[in-house]
Formats: sequence, C-alpha cells, structure tokens
Amino acid sequence: MPCVSGSIVADLSEVLAAYLGTGYVVAPAGFGKTHLIAEAASRSANRQLVLTHTYAGVNALRRKMRELRVSEKSFCVDTIASWALRLSLSYPATSGWAIVRPAGDQWSALYRACSHLLDSVFIRRILLASYAGLYVDEYQDCSAEQHELVLRLARDLPCRLLGDPLQGIFDFNGQAVDWDRDISARLESLGRLETPHRWNRAGTPAIGHWLGVIRHQLEQREPMDLTRGLPHGVTFKLVNDAADFSRIQANTCRYFLCAPDESVIAIHKGSQEYKSKCHALAKTVGGRFSSIEEIEGKALFSFIEKVQRARSNQKKLKEVLAFACQCMTAVNASLPAATLRGEQVQVRDNTRSPLVAKAANACLADPTCGTIAGLLTALKSVDEVKIIRADLFNRVMGIFRKRALYPHITLDEAAEKYQAEFRYRGRPVGRRKLIGTTLLVKGLEFDHAVVLDAQSLSRKELYVAITRGAKSLTIISASPVLNPAD
Repeated sequence: MPCVSGSIVADLSEVLAAYLGTGYVVAPAGFGKTHLIAEAASRSANRQLVLTHTYAGVNALRRKMRELRVSEKSFCVDTIASWALRLSLSYPATSGWAIVRPAGDQWSALYRACSHLLDSVFIRRILLASYAGLYVDEYQDCSAEQHELVLRLARDLPCRLLGDPLQGIFDFNGQAVDWDRDISARLESLGRLETPHRWNRAGTPAIGHWLGVIRHQLEQREPMDLTRGLPHGVTFKLVNDAADFSRIQANTCRYFLCAPDESVIAIHKGSQEYKSKCHALAKTVGGRFSSIEEIEGKALFSFIEKVQRARSNQKKLKEVLAFACQCMTAVNASLPAATLRGEQVQVRDNTRSPLVAKAANACLADPTCGTIAGLLTALKSVDEVKIIRADLFNRVMGIFRKRALYPHITLDEAAEKYQAEFRYRGRPVGRRKLIGTTLLVKGLEFDHAVVLDAQSLSRKELYVAITRGAKSLTIISASPVLNPAD
C-alpha cells in the first residue's frame, strides 16, 4: 500500500477500522498517529483494545478520544504492562502469576505468563467477548516477550500495529523487537504518515520540514550539522567545557522565555546517571523546572519503607524531612534547629516558620499519614520553598490521601493500591516546565524543547529529543556537528 499523506488520513482510518488481519503503519513523531488511532476507533462498530507502553501515551490517547468524541464504550486504553498484569492476576491459577508489583526481569516473566494464559480456550472466549479489535501504539518499543504476547492476541483479534523504528529507544538488554525482521518482513504494510501535523498546527511548518530532512539524515546515518540550515525557532548553543555546560544548561532553563500557558521540556539522556542530573538541574534552577519521576516509583516506595521501618517517632520525622529535601528547596532553612534534630519546638513569635514548626511538632508527637502530610503541606506553603520533584511529591501525597480514605489498610497496602490505580489512569503532566530523560518524555508533546546534552544521545534518542517541541527547539552541544552512534 502506498504512503499515506495528511490529506487522506481519514481514508487510512477507514482502512484500519475495516482491516481484519495483522498489519502495521509507520508513523514518525508528530505526524498524527494518536489522531489516526482515535479516528479509526471512532469508525469501529464495537469495542477496541488500544495498548501502548507509557502512561503519557495512555493520557494522550484518552485525551484525543475525548477531543474526537469517541464513545467510551468503543475503546479500552491501557499499557501493555498494566493490561497483562491485571489479566494475569485475575486468573492466577491458570497464569501462574501472583506478583503484584513486578520489577526488573520479572516483567519479562509476566509477559510469558500472560502469553501462556492467552493460550487457554476460556481466556480466548473472554477476549472475543470483550473486544472486536486491537491497536498497539509505539510498537517499536516492544520487547521480544511483548511481541509474542501481541501475536497471541492477533490470533483472535484484527491487529493494527503503529510505530516508528527511529524511536525505538528501549533495548530491553538486547531483546527488543526487530522492526525489519519481525514487522516489515512478516506483516502487511497498511501505510505511512507523511505530514508533520504537530508543527503545522503550531504555526511552525518550517521546523516540521527541517525535522523531516533531519530524520532522513539520521536514517541514513549521516552527520547532523547544527551550524547551517536551521529554521526560525531552532537554536543551537555551543559549549566549551564541563563548567560551561552546567552554566549554559542552567541559564537556558532559568531564563527560558515563553507564554505562561506554554509548556517546556528539558531533555537528558535516558541512563541512571542522567536521571540524577535531571533532579540536580531542577534544584540548581530553584524549582523553575520540576523533574519527572520514573513510573516504577523507586524513590516513592523507598520513602514509604523507610518511614515504616523507623523505630522511633524522632527517626520517622527525620525520614520525612529527608524526603522533603529530595522534593523541595530551602527545607532546612525553613525549619528551627531543634526540629532538624528531631526535637519538639517551643513555638514563639520569633520562631522560624511557626506553622511548619507546629506541623513538625504534631508529626513528632504522632507520625500518622495525616500529620506527615500536614508537615509536607506546611513546608510547601513557605514562600522560599520551591518544589523540584513535584511528580514524586504529589504521588506520595496521593498515597497518604488513599490511606486516609481506607483507614483499615496498611500504608504499604495504600501504596500498592495507589500505584495500581496510577498505572491504570496514566500520569497527567501538571507542571508547565519539566526536566526528564528521553525514556520518560517519549510520546509527550510540548510547546518548547531544550536538548540539554545533544552529543551524549544515541541516534534514536536524538530523534526523540528533537521532536518533542512544537514551537521551538534549543539544542545544547559541545560539538557543532553531531554524528550519533546507534
């Protein structure tokens, strides 16, 4: 089938809605893939299962469904991980799966367990009774085990796979799906999106056209020259050394100019080292940008565990204050010295931050979810205190609210319940200025993007990073010519 341009996307949605086999669409970043899925779902007579990889993707798909007024009865949107986990936990005797919160290699084992479950005749009947078709978004990000799971689903459901091999930045320790071998060589091509809708809608078609040229260069593994041919809205900042890097990154974020209602994402590489750099940069710029957390919530569950393991009220208070320092600036400067030592404070007229001191006293006397949340809320209200990890802060507060609603469950159980609901509903992006890694921001769209360390990125990470901003792109690099490795 020939490539499909933006002028006949509606025709492609009709093709997908009527399609009864297993086929794929190549969809570059910002070219209307989410709209295409929603449009196709709206043309389907019965309920469609729509799977993706990230909670940002879940939110984007649901938002687009609402925009197009697709009936909620016509679709079910979820991540592959959450859908597989929920199904496997629903039938533990058949799936052999009982782990509520998988981690690391357990996810691969989960997908194998779910694939085994999908071989059961009664599950296949349930599947056919529940859904009339399947869409899988961001298919380039599938692991080999996820691919096998999808093929199981495709035995019984019409299956449309949408993705972009140039955005395949999850390697799964070398066990990622191979687009050329597993998709294009074996499945039917249903079309390719060719119009950069994201930039056309934003009134920056020149950026969209330029990104099309850059995409071709990256596909051909050609160098990317940042000194020439940049369209209006794309800025290159050259740095000379490590100190210059830190200064330019911080100043670019600190003094970034845009309308109050516009969004900005600053992007680092997706390794653990660079996750830490995101948090550090957020702190450096005094909370003007907030860093995004990983979905698994390692820092979140670590805090919950530390609070519960603390053997005294004093130690609990110190754990709460340590967590506050992770999430906010100027915490220690806002507290009386006695509070920092884990002691009760006699609150007087000249006491530093008296409301915070009173909240700390209440927490020290009886460290319940309510008093801990009260202390964190009091700290947040101090003028000098700025949130730098809003994602982490808000999720912890969500767990405390959950515990307050269900006082008969433990804090651990409240955390698990909150995390399960969090996975299902997806992560909303509430802050306008964020810092995140390529792995955390892929699938998100912003008005402006800042690539913080362009020469550190792989070829695919670079493409993901430069396609996040619709209205402007700022690239910071120690080299004016990028020749990224795979």
